[in-house]
Amino acid sequence: MQSRIFVVKLKDIIRTAVFAALGIAVIAAAIGFVFSRGGEYKEGTYSSEIILHGSPVEVEVRVSRNAIEEITLGNMGETQAVFYPVFNSCIEELSAEIIENQSTDIELNKDYEVSEGILLQAVDRALEKARKH
Repeated sequence: MQSRIFVVKLKDIIRTAVFAALGIAVIAAAIGFVFSRGGEYKEGTYSSEIILHGSPVEVEVRVSRNAIEEITLGNMGETQAVFYPVFNSCIEELSAEIIENQSTDIELNKDYEVSEGILLQAVDRALEKARKH
């Protein structure tokens, strides 16, 4: 058996190591970019306004990067609560169903279809503000 001797130049080793390091860095950057953009929403609380009895009421939606966390009515006055008593119970029911399904594509209660429809449109407007474009 004959022995063979390989001659490797130092500059070839250095060039190969540099290109390998650059390749690894590019792949890591690409993977990091893809995963850093993850999530459907920009985290925060977003609101949409509805007018009840001549005054604005805020429908507030709190989202994390990947989920709808909470939906509430803000600044609802006593007069509005008296004239629109069903809105508080409707927002609670809608909120529970939207959070469970993580979608506003839900079936409305036949008894409160108009009220829930108004609230659902406001939730959709708030979520549109929260979505990443």
